[in-house]
Amino acid sequence: MFDLKLPQLAELQEKRGTGVFKIYGRVLQGRYLLDGQSIAVPAEGEAFVEDLFETIRLALIGGGQGVVDGQPVAVSALTAKLLVERYSHHAPLREAWATAAAILGARIEGYQPPKKKAQPVRRQTRPKRSTSRGSSPTPAPSEPTGES
Repeated sequence: MFDLKLPQLAELQEKRGTGVFKIYGRVLQGRYLLDGQSIAVPAEGEAFVEDLFETIRLALIGGGQGVVDGQPVAVSALTAKLLVERYSHHAPLREAWATAAAILGARIEGYQPPKKKAQPVRRQTRPKRSTSRGSSPTPAPSEPTGES
């Protein structure tokens, strides 16, 4: 879970030597939306790798929790550093670039998680009950006996 809270924003600005909007601008440079799809053009990028990794590390600290191999984990400053070193440093920079852009965008532009679609309420269906009183079959009409 990523969350850049004020203490983490202050540390990001201090470590990067500039304001959060300047960092955000560098990270966004070279990233575009086309028909709702994020497109990255690395030749136009301006971000430093430290912009990316520090944003991710500090957002992990601010979020305080994460998921590793499907299991929830508490995230401290040390854990965040180890997670970034283990997963971000060895992955393609394009992934860290997209993650940092999403983190900064959520903090600066805002983020509304998609609303979960309400599941329709399903009534329990009961088996239909017979309306006849007995369980014996209806008697067949009697045949004429020829008596009058």
